[in-house]
Amino acid sequence: MKVALTAWENRISPVFDSANTLLIAEIENSQIIERHYESFNPAMAARLPDAFKRLGIDTLICGAISIFFSEMIHISGITLIPFIGGNLDEILDRYAKGQRIVPDFLMPGCGGGQCRNRGEEMRFTNKGREVMHMPKRDGTGPGGQKTGKGQDGCPQGKGGNTKGCGTGTGKGAGPGKGKGCGQGNGCK
Repeated sequence: MKVALTAWENRISPVFDSANTLLIAEIENSQIIERHYESFNPAMAARLPDAFKRLGIDTLICGAISIFFSEMIHISGITLIPFIGGNLDEILDRYAKGQRIVPDFLMPGCGGGQCRNRGEEMRFTNKGREVMHMPKRDGTGPGGQKTGKGQDGCPQGKGGNTKGCGTGTGKGAGPGKGKGCGQGNGCK
């Protein structure tokens, strides 16, 4: 498998759209067997998918990315892990070993689904499946096992609201939405 990371000195380039260097690493059996740097020009958008295919890139790890480039990469079949920041070697090493890089290396301000572009949430990929909300550090992200918001139709909570107000106690079936009714707290 080949993974590409946008590079700026020894760190992930903060913005894919203005990056010009990729660190490309080939990974086999959780080991980095080869790595090299490759120049690229995201301004040549029409050639980008072909360039990534020519390089054999399976996964792209980058910083902030516009919807235009995000969709282009997604459509070309490359796994995208955006809004990552930090030291290239640390991120690459953890990724190669199959360890999580999200949320530990999320860019500042990207917790809780805050990374948005033109009002639309960015798509994140987690082991080949698309995730529409970024995971938090409390286990309430995709497939989370902690509490979530109650849903419409729950019995009346202590606060007097019958429309899903309160905290559910069911196991998360998605990005933090519990499947149980919680105790209302008077929210309106």
